Amino acid sequence: MTKEENNSRRTFIKKSAGAAASLSMLSGLFPNGFTNLTGSDTDIAVQNPAALKRIAVIANIYRNSAHADVIITKLFAGIPTDDGMVAPEVQIVSMWIDQIGANDTGVRIAKMNNATLYPTIAEALMLGGDKLAVDAVIYIGEHGDYPNSRLGVKMYPRMNYLEQIFRVFDASNRSVPLFSDKHLAYSWLDSKWVYDRAQELHVSMMAGSSLPYCWRDPMLVHPLGTKISEAVAIGYASLDAYGFHVMEILQCMVERRAGGETGVTSVQGVTGNEVWKAIDDGKISKDLVDAACNAIKIRAAGNMREIVKDPKAVIIRYNDGLKGAILMLDELVNTGWAYAARTGGKIVATEFVLDNGMAYSHFSYLTLNIQKFLLSGKPQGAVERTLLTSGMIDMGIRSVVDGGKERKAPFLNVKYSVAGIEPILPSSPRPTGQSIGPWPPKGYEFIIPDKFKKQ
Repeated sequence: MTKEENNSRRTFIKKSAGAAASLSMLSGLFPNGFTNLTGSDTDIAVQNPAALKRIAVIANIYRNSAHADVIITKLFAGIPTDDGMVAPEVQIVSMWIDQIGANDTGVRIAKMNNATLYPTIAEALMLGGDKLAVDAVIYIGEHGDYPNSRLGVKMYPRMNYLEQIFRVFDASNRSVPLFSDKHLAYSWLDSKWVYDRAQELHVSMMAGSSLPYCWRDPMLVHPLGTKISEAVAIGYASLDAYGFHVMEILQCMVERRAGGETGVTSVQGVTGNEVWKAIDDGKISKDLVDAACNAIKIRAAGNMREIVKDPKAVIIRYNDGLKGAILMLDELVNTGWAYAARTGGKIVATEFVLDNGMAYSHFSYLTLNIQKFLLSGKPQGAVERTLLTSGMIDMGIRSVVDGGKERKAPFLNVKYSVAGIEPILPSSPRPTGQSIGPWPPKGYEFIIPDKFKKQ
């Protein structure tokens, strides 16, 4: 952050922190045509804003198209879905933003909705008092200007900021539902600390990627107890930035297998020709890779090995014998995501579909699941999934840096079951209806990213 930006941030916080947090009148937020999909509970909440659960938002950065924007703005302005616009059932009353620069939109959005911006995480959770004063917390720890580690991994301060949240819980002798976006932390040791601390304080916690909640074409959800012998997930870009998303695709599917999740015994990260060698040697199933790639509607034509310049893969061996892998195949799939598995002697495959329009409405379904969690206190996805995926991607990157050596990982002995968890998923195979626009709602035109503005 520049000195000028930092001074601007301090000036704004000084002015806003003294203002009382108040509830906005929700009826003014929703233009005509918004549809309430969640029934009478939401109708009552809209008529009586004081009954809404009060949410504190902690964010690294809040600008157009950053994760804070594509999640939190929907909880202010409405949640676009295939079936219409859903009115939020929670009220964001306080915010803390780490880095406020010239392209920030969060300050303006907070002010529009009477959410008070506080100078510290603790004050945002205590609403300026001396005890926890909100009903739930959302931490968006993605994006922002932070250094890379010696392994080339961006060192997001997730553990640091979650520790400050936990400290307020501890001092208040009370915990509330906590959602944390993406990884639990950038390293396994930090991730395990976060998980253990949440367990110690009896925090109901949900975390992870938007990918487990997006469209699937064709719709594929393994019935609980499905026998899966091998599975792969496909994506693109770096293992650090997007590898976690692909790992969450893999894990949200295989965790439903017979016996539930049993944990991981080893992880191996490979790049370049070693990826093709792993396929040739049978460490990664060529049939599954082909099936997953073929499920992606828009992809390059031709020979994979000639098209993809720098393939990357992480090979996972699970305790129960399941063989898993993720592959990053940039030039082949471009912006595509997919999954394939061998179940009961046959191969099944699906494309995981995102909305790359202005609304980024795959985050709508993540947001619906976050909201349901905040209201019920029951996670819509096991936090153990994110603990395991955080560890697997960390070990995969460490293996790559270590020359592709397989890493034994007895500490990834993470066992859990998803029985009883029913996430909200799109009913359509691809975005439709309000999911594809128009967006943003009236009054929020300033959040339109430059790439979508008319030239």
